[in-house]
Amino acid sequence: MKDNINKKCPNCGAPLTTEICPYCKNVTGLDSSTADMEYPVIECKEANISFWNFWFPMIFAVSFGFFGFIFPLFFILAGTETAIIVALVCSIFAIIGLVAFILAIKQAIRYYLVKVKGKEIEATVYGYMNDNVLLNDEPAQIVKLLVSTKEGPRFILYQLGDIKHPYKINSKIKLSVYKKIFLVKKDNNEYFN
Repeated sequence: MKDNINKKCPNCGAPLTTEICPYCKNVTGLDSSTADMEYPVIECKEANISFWNFWFPMIFAVSFGFFGFIFPLFFILAGTETAIIVALVCSIFAIIGLVAFILAIKQAIRYYLVKVKGKEIEATVYGYMNDNVLLNDEPAQIVKLLVSTKEGPRFILYQLGDIKHPYKINSKIKLSVYKKIFLVKKDNNEYFN
């Protein structure tokens, strides 16, 4: 917020504190990382299925699962003296494969729950922030969304798992929500960079 002292909305001249001016509702150009969080943030568990949160763990699950569960069977069935040592060493692979499988299935269950039991809501895109995750040496993006709840307006910080800014600031997008699980609906796929 320090960087925003004495800055004014380019449209109406109001003091600049957020990405969207509360008075004229125009985009101010303010970076989301320096903007005020004028509403509380609610916990958001993303339900999107992407390469990084489903397919990548599944590749690990299958490959490590093979070396952890199937590979030792060749030694055990052959009756070699090293079968126990190989099985113990391969148990590390089995554990990694099992954890990767659980992570992928957890994401698939979230996706299924929000698709089947979720209700549609509308959100306003407020801005973007860098995530802690790097994709090809660039930070993945978090979209800051404003939604209406029974308790009043709330922000959702939705991890996109991508480096793009797919939605125009101050535009409306549709989400499916079930409990604290959110999924951006596919009909919002307009890319603006």
